[in-house]
This record gives sequence, C-alpha cells and structure tokens, in this order.
Amino acid sequence: MSDSKIKYKEAFQRIEQIVSQIEGDDPDVDKLTDLVKEGLELLRYCKEHLRNTEEDLDSALQNLE
Repeated sequence: MSDSKIKYKEAFQRIEQIVSQIEGDDPDVDKLTDLVKEGLELLRYCKEHLRNTEEDLDSALQNLE
C-alpha cells in the first residue's frame, strides 16, 4: 500500500474490488499473487485502523466516567 493516507472506506472498497477480480477474472498466477499480497496489506491496515478506533473510543468513554 503505497499511499499511507488512504481512508478506511477506500481500503475496504479496494478489498472488495480485489475479491471480485479474483472471483471473476480468473487471473494468472503472477497477477493472483500480486492481488493477494495487496489484499493482505489492506486487511492489515483495516484491522489496525479498527483497533486504533476502538482504543480511542474506549478512552473517550472512560473520560466520561
């Protein structure tokens, strides 16, 4: 993922595109490898983003108490 400023929604949409390409285009092995690597990188980003968001929300809620 070359653009570290990508938004969660954009990353998620790209993951959906990758899945569609894999399911529909029957890519060759080299392209499949690239798509899977990109998808895994995007999934890691999304997972980290969700974890950080959860931590931020937990912290904000604790400050209310």
